[in-house]
Amino acid sequence: MAARVRTGLFYGWYIVLVALVAQFIAGGTQIYAIGVFLKPMTEELGWSRESFSAVQTVSTVVMGISGLAIGGLLDRRGPRMLLLLGGVIAGASLCAIGAVHELWQFYLLRGVGQTLGAAMMGNLVVNVTVAKWFVARRGMAISMASLGISLGGVLLAPLISVITDAYGWRSAWVLLGVMVWVLIIPSAFVIRATPEQYGLTPDGLSPEEALAYTQRKRRASAATEVQWTRSEAIRTPTIWMVITAYGLGGIGLGALFLHLIPFLTDQGFGRSTAAVLFGSQAWASLLAKPVWGALMDRFHARFLSAAGFTLTAGSIALMIPAASTGSLWLTGLVLFVYGFGVGGVVPLQETVWASYFGRLHLGEIRSVGMPFSIIFGAGGPLFAGTLYDHTGSYAIAFASFSVVQLLGVVLLLLARAPTRPGSTTTASAVQEPTVRAV
Repeated sequence: MAARVRTGLFYGWYIVLVALVAQFIAGGTQIYAIGVFLKPMTEELGWSRESFSAVQTVSTVVMGISGLAIGGLLDRRGPRMLLLLGGVIAGASLCAIGAVHELWQFYLLRGVGQTLGAAMMGNLVVNVTVAKWFVARRGMAISMASLGISLGGVLLAPLISVITDAYGWRSAWVLLGVMVWVLIIPSAFVIRATPEQYGLTPDGLSPEEALAYTQRKRRASAATEVQWTRSEAIRTPTIWMVITAYGLGGIGLGALFLHLIPFLTDQGFGRSTAAVLFGSQAWASLLAKPVWGALMDRFHARFLSAAGFTLTAGSIALMIPAASTGSLWLTGLVLFVYGFGVGGVVPLQETVWASYFGRLHLGEIRSVGMPFSIIFGAGGPLFAGTLYDHTGSYAIAFASFSVVQLLGVVLLLLARAPTRPGSTTTASAVQEPTVRAV
């Protein structure tokens, strides 16, 4: 069946907008907002930072396990029901956290319920969907969608900090839950699985336009992009190097997002000032997204990922020396550099996965790495919290996070695009899914 004639804005950009909103909610509530609650909740409920931090470990385990099932469901059923169900579950869980009194309740609602909802509306679901709608312009499209994660830090962390100071942390959790429902439930009715299902083509380009564009940019097109199945991908060394590299890079990511605000207040900054400083790295991440997207038109995403990891490793190593000076500007500068490096993590990683293994089975292939996120990411927040409780400092934890970032750089530089056995190229054209009308 012939592809539908293009009229107006390519629908893929609406998919990007939905992905931005979903990652604003999933990333903002899962990554950025939690750090605001650490001190007020532990002080009122008598919990240690180690106990509070362990919820991130529970969350990482749930995210990794659920990702295995979600990736396959995404490829078979599409993203709509996942997004809708995830929004309902996450919103209800966040509202209920406002009534917790026991640690086990917090673990159940935040570690399991909210995380399961976030997994169904987070970057695995929406960025894989964006990658299926775009090939030639994939880097920029995913970068734009990933702006949502940074907006979560720019907007949610300061907002929740103000609400917590004015009305208490319980009201702040309820507000987050309601916000999830208001933004995600309508978005679920906008998202679509693939362009071919609606008589469209990736990027909104005709085959001739796609060929001309990709030749000019030296990129694969929908017709030439390599397409791997999950069983084929897991037999390549590349997938394991990519998983390990990004896993190492992510060890400290959740820990730093959780502990940065408490770390800054420990250094003598007020909570509102700490929230602003925390926001500086979120602003940097936000501003960095288009930059990384533009750079992906010129350089391979794995080299850019290595550069991003190098920036984050250096800035993590400088965080304690900078904050110990009490200088708002120096601390803000270090956090800004850190945020700029972090800003490339999601779009660069998603682009590497799609460019190496194609878009047809991307959900299933991406889900292979989810259990390994348990191994790499689950211990980071708990590691930092435990060391703080025993030493009164984050020095050892931050130094460790810096070192593993550099190990990730080495692996990324070694992770070349895979080649099928008996082939001398890294790309293999396959039949695209049958196009049907709406």
